[in-house]
Amino acid sequence: MFFPQKVINQMSPTSLKITLRHLIKGSSQTLKDVLTEEYRMSQACMRGHDFHEGVRAVLVDKDQSPKWKPAKLKEVTDEDLDNYFKSLGSNDLKF
Repeated sequence: MFFPQKVINQMSPTSLKITLRHLIKGSSQTLKDVLTEEYRMSQACMRGHDFHEGVRAVLVDKDQSPKWKPAKLKEVTDEDLDNYFKSLGSNDLKF
């Protein structure tokens, strides 16, 4: 297997899709909008499963075998992704 493909296959499918969407959207946003979106994503990731699972697999148990939810890219829906980009209302990043 081609090395980059092997690395990508080990990463969180949700995080991969979040990153791709953010890069695409961010290319046409202001710095303020990009930073606000980054903050929203970080807060959503902390509420989700995969960040904690990655920490467990790498730092706690050190088994290097995270169990991502969902486990495959095709299982990550647009609705799932939308939750990482939603406004936090009064808790949004303030400048």
